[in-house]
Amino acid sequence: MNSKKSGSRKTGSKNTSRRSTKKKAGLFKKKTIKPKVKLDQNKVMGLCAAIIVFCAVLIVAAMLVPDSSIPLRQTDGKTPSTVVEKNSTLNQKNNGRDSDKKGGDRSSEKSCGKNDSKKRDESRGQSKEAEKKKAEEQKKREEQKKLDEQKRAEEKKREEEKRREQEKLEEQKKAEEQKKNEFADIPPAVNKAQLVFVLDDGGQNLNHLEKFLKLPMPLTIAVLPGLQHSAQAAAKIRAAGKEVILHQPMQALNAAVNPGPGAIKPEMTDEQVLSTLFKNIDEIGPIAGMNNHEGSAITADEHKMEVILKFASENGIYFLDSRTNKDTKVPYVSKALGYSYYERNGLFLDNVKTRENALTEMKKNIAKANKDGVVIMIGHVWSADFLPELLSDIYPVLKQKGYVITTVSNCKGKK
Repeated sequence: MNSKKSGSRKTGSKNTSRRSTKKKAGLFKKKTIKPKVKLDQNKVMGLCAAIIVFCAVLIVAAMLVPDSSIPLRQTDGKTPSTVVEKNSTLNQKNNGRDSDKKGGDRSSEKSCGKNDSKKRDESRGQSKEAEKKKAEEQKKREEQKKLDEQKRAEEKKREEEKRREQEKLEEQKKAEEQKKNEFADIPPAVNKAQLVFVLDDGGQNLNHLEKFLKLPMPLTIAVLPGLQHSAQAAAKIRAAGKEVILHQPMQALNAAVNPGPGAIKPEMTDEQVLSTLFKNIDEIGPIAGMNNHEGSAITADEHKMEVILKFASENGIYFLDSRTNKDTKVPYVSKALGYSYYERNGLFLDNVKTRENALTEMKKNIAKANKDGVVIMIGHVWSADFLPELLSDIYPVLKQKGYVITTVSNCKGKK
């Protein structure tokens, strides 16, 4: 029975396979699908081999670079030393490579930064150098411009000075010609005629006085008493070799006119007159003589002039009558007492304060000197703006023409 059964099973299986084959054959017959792509067996085999190689490479890489998250395989519960050593060596190498790479990156970054900074510094330095050079060039240009301006200014100044010198020379030539012309009509001296120049009102201004003291000619200078510079003026006159006399203030006919300090007035007693004279001479002395300042009232007073002339004679000084009053009693008193005196017989030089007027008056006085043998003329220290220059110009001409310029005490005009 078993064989039957097995035979039947075998027969059944054969029938079943036949049926399935038939069914399959029927199916293939019903659905026949032709493949669109025909696979190449060699290529498939190559691809499979490549996949296998790739997997092997991955496995090897996984072994060489262990992952901390995946524990190592253990054998007998222990990690093989060779594997640990290999892994540590690989880790050190990889860490070294990473650190070298990072260090290289950092050093390259630093190097690049340094290079960039150096380039920036060089650029800034070049820029500063360019600016400095530009500033120096600008400074040089400005200095050169300044030098050129100074040079032009100096040239202009030299030209101006040259022009002024030329003008000055022309003016000097013109002045010399004018002087020759203005002095051309002065005649030669007759019998060595004497000219005496008296300058009144000394002691008021030392600067004015200095101009007269520099003149190389004899002068008689009358100093007023009681002024700030009286004593100093008298000392300077003596030091300069000029003659000093007292310019004695006296009351004028016009009582409103103030003759100044140290004056002799009509109401004074004889003792007061003598006291005043002593005081004034003590201030500015020693003196060679005296003349009157203003004094038209006193010189017309016979008694007052007797006291004054007697004082002069007793003290060895002369009296010069300035003749401010035509009714002066000086000649009469002097003759009565037997005293000598001097008098102004020339014209005042500076009643009109101009060079032309002074020269005109001087020429008249020169004519009188040629007639009378001597002339005493009076000017004033306050005419320092023109009179010293005129005297300086005319002095060599007068000497050349034979005139004798002298002082009052040395002239032949004594009466």
